Amino acid sequence: MSLDPPRRFDPDEPLVLDPDPVSQWLDWEEQANLVGFRTSTAPVAIDVVRVPREALEIEVLPGAPETIVRRFVHDDHVSFPRHPLNRDPGVAFFDAPVAERWTARFTSSRTLALPGPESGSALASLKLATDHPHPDFHQPEKTRLREEAVDAIRWARTIARIDALLEPPAGFAVIGEVLVVLVRGGESGFLVRDLRRFQGGHYFLPALSLPWVGHPIARARGEDFARFWGRHYAEAVGRAKARLFLRYGLFYETPNPQNLLVELDSGLSPTGTIVCRDVGDGLCGTDAFTAEGVPWTRLESDLRPETRNSFWAFGEAGDHSLGEPLLLDWYARHDRAYEAELARCLPTLARATDPAGTDWLEHWNRVLREDRATPALEAAFRRMGRPSTY
Repeated sequence: MSLDPPRRFDPDEPLVLDPDPVSQWLDWEEQANLVGFRTSTAPVAIDVVRVPREALEIEVLPGAPETIVRRFVHDDHVSFPRHPLNRDPGVAFFDAPVAERWTARFTSSRTLALPGPESGSALASLKLATDHPHPDFHQPEKTRLREEAVDAIRWARTIARIDALLEPPAGFAVIGEVLVVLVRGGESGFLVRDLRRFQGGHYFLPALSLPWVGHPIARARGEDFARFWGRHYAEAVGRAKARLFLRYGLFYETPNPQNLLVELDSGLSPTGTIVCRDVGDGLCGTDAFTAEGVPWTRLESDLRPETRNSFWAFGEAGDHSLGEPLLLDWYARHDRAYEAELARCLPTLARATDPAGTDWLEHWNRVLREDRATPALEAAFRRMGRPSTY
């Protein structure tokens, strides 16, 4: 498949903002990131085949918009899309006759957005089986979707259970899967993600684009790049990951800049919300999968803040790489914000005022396993809870 070469995004040029936030998000995804992840902004056609429903395992997940589900699942068949870059004939329905073609846009992963009329009024994206997530990247393991599909299902149901107990989260948002389709007994399939949040009027900066787009945004706000993004990315991400853990008992296994977005208002001021995608990759560090009536009750694995992962490749951005002193400062900001959020929500478990000599991660791994953690968690969940549940 031939793609137009990506243009060079120059962070020294004035920032020209697309009036359509969805188009702007896609432009940043496709153009302003690591060279190997850049791709054409031109829409591509993806082949869609008709597959009998009985040949597939179909999971409609909590909160799935009917308009998105109906695009794929029909009375007797499923509209089954194929990744346009896949070359592996072992992927199911590789040679099946094409029933229709949809319009898609590449992102910085194997996921494709569906901004065309096929999505109707509800924006969605597709994660598809492919041995080539990018034209020059051969990754045969990306053809196997079952394990992450099962994880996505388990987490979507757990998140829905906990969201029914608590008030809506603040400071972070999860962009989750709403439909999972797998070939019965096989590895091929696709996952559909609900992107309606991207249609709410805000802009969304993929964090992988920060070394490029972050400079003109900071300039537009009249601020220094390092201080601005130290506050609005490094600290915001640390705080968001702590809140994600506290709410769902989830360790975000791959909170890298490819899976995080900074929400911006129409004037490009960060709203304080970090958007998390691919949380299906997360690990459960608590008993959240089995707890009843509360989000979770105990820590079962050591905390995993994954500090450096959230700044992955910022030092590998060519002429716009971020230096080690800046990254070290941001790592420290991230960790301070992470711990401060734990202390804010669980004040009776916080370290002493003078924590010198006490490793913060060691402290929290210990106290979250002690008996006094139970009443502290119960109190935190009561504060976060819906009036009808607590």
